[in-house]
Amino acid sequence: MLNRTVKEKMLKIMELGFEVNRKEKNTVFIRFSGHCELFEVSIHSKGWKNGVGADFFKDMFLARLSQRETEEKLDEIIEELERLKIN
Repeated sequence: MLNRTVKEKMLKIMELGFEVNRKEKNTVFIRFSGHCELFEVSIHSKGWKNGVGADFFKDMFLARLSQRETEEKLDEIIEELERLKIN
């Protein structure tokens, strides 16, 4: 089960993803699979193109990570999205 801090960070990532996608279409892809607690984010900083991989990719099975590891990985994603939002 996800605790409040993790949920808040995931919601912040989704919010930042919406903001970045408003600037550059098809840039941020976010997926949460609740049945296995998988959270995945891929960022194509110049926009998605067929056959081109993401510039930034994180996936995590939240149930397998410690609270600290989960928060650190989520913070890395937030930092990357905030960097893209500014540029």
